[in-house]
Amino acid sequence: MTSETTTPTVRNRAWARGLAGIPRRSRRRMRKVPAPLALLLTVGALLSVAWNLSLPAFQGPDESWHLAYTQYLAETGHLPSAQGGPTGYSSEVFQTLTWFNLLAITGDLGGRPAWSSADLARWHEIERALPRGSRANGSGPNAVGTNPPLYYAVMAIPYRLFIWLPLLKRVFLLRLFNALFYLATIALVWLIAGELFGPERWKQTLAAGVVALEPQLVFMSAVINADSLLIALTTASLLTALRLVTRGPTLARVLTASVVCAATALTHGRGLVTVPVLVTALVAAFIKYRPGLREALKRSAAAAGTLLFAFLAYLLFGRASGSGSVYAGQVTQLNSGRAFNLRQFLSSVYQFYFPKLPTLQPRLGPEYGYRQVFIDTFYGTFGSLEVVYKARVYDVLQVLSALGLVGFYTAAVARWRRLWRSWPEVIVLLSLLVTNVAFLHYVSYRSLLSNGGSDPLIVGRYLLPMVALFGLAIAFTMGSLPRRVGVLVGAAILAGGVFLCLAGIGITMARFYA
Repeated sequence: MTSETTTPTVRNRAWARGLAGIPRRSRRRMRKVPAPLALLLTVGALLSVAWNLSLPAFQGPDESWHLAYTQYLAETGHLPSAQGGPTGYSSEVFQTLTWFNLLAITGDLGGRPAWSSADLARWHEIERALPRGSRANGSGPNAVGTNPPLYYAVMAIPYRLFIWLPLLKRVFLLRLFNALFYLATIALVWLIAGELFGPERWKQTLAAGVVALEPQLVFMSAVINADSLLIALTTASLLTALRLVTRGPTLARVLTASVVCAATALTHGRGLVTVPVLVTALVAAFIKYRPGLREALKRSAAAAGTLLFAFLAYLLFGRASGSGSVYAGQVTQLNSGRAFNLRQFLSSVYQFYFPKLPTLQPRLGPEYGYRQVFIDTFYGTFGSLEVVYKARVYDVLQVLSALGLVGFYTAAVARWRRLWRSWPEVIVLLSLLVTNVAFLHYVSYRSLLSNGGSDPLIVGRYLLPMVALFGLAIAFTMGSLPRRVGVLVGAAILAGGVFLCLAGIGITMARFYA
């Protein structure tokens, strides 16, 4: 998708020759953060802090369980159990949830947290009376105990640094730390867009800006949840995979890509989708650059060995902590129950996107499909899925999304020769899209089989690891228009993102404090 036709080696030499004639002071300035990216990071940070202030503690998706996991690991050095144990919450967390009414209001639109000065004064008395060990007794069962430990190990660092603070202040600071993953995602999308679009800075700005102003992503940046690191690492995995095909599969790049891929898979089970992306990138890079058989085998072995080492380390640590197998048996649980039926699965996927045909059986599960996942819960469903925009806002977003898909298809057809020349990059991007969507549909289908068709499991935030593709698609489509038109429409899209973020913060504040 890059507009340059020279090879990576020629480009690097030309870049080095160009730098040789530039004074050292000027070169230092060139290495500074570009002004558009700095602005996007600043806006993103401000929006994340605003959402942090607007959202009471533990009111994000499964936030209390993610905090409980982090606390138990930080306090004891062990993983909590997904199934066994006396209690999933520590005494400190449970008392906080109960006294401030934070547990009861989850999903209850009429509920409000206790936040008066009298409530706070009484809480300080309760907090001082908590017995020794009240922070370290949440061994399980923990609802997110099946997750691997990387996110929680990282979050344990700020937890230990601020362990002397009261719990609610610790939660606030942990949320601020969590926002760093969101800011990293913005920067990574900026780098990906630069890799694909070359020197066209306005496309870089648009792609990263769309990501920075995606309301659901900004909201999740202010929630203690493993999805935040998963999104950042999946985006980093995409960047390293793309660099294999744009710059060549050197041993250093292969190792970097495989380490990031392993880290993604050790953050969440959904991170496993990056493994096929890495394999796709390696195959495409070997075809494009044609290294010798011995070199190709050596680099493939390096990638496989890195992944194997990471999973073995996780398995040994999990057993030492008493949590059992990899992903705490989640894979086994997912594939238990009724047998997989390919015809039923394909019918279910078809009816997820399109109306039922007369020849098809009724779909498994409730009426839940494209609108609920790709529109309602992707663009913005906040709190614990109970804080939403007005229905007409989602109607407009659905229409605009449909127009965007038509525009993207038209741009792809019109520029098919350019895409064909960039086939390795296109294949890597498509591999992330296809594997992620296919994985979500498979998990949803297996979940419906096991729970009697009551819970389809997937929501829009599960699409956020692909948010880079969202920004790139919009930038590519706008770049296919006349430049002035593309810039104006792109600016309008960013303005719409600002409006949705501010509106989301406003309705969140009204939900909990009005």
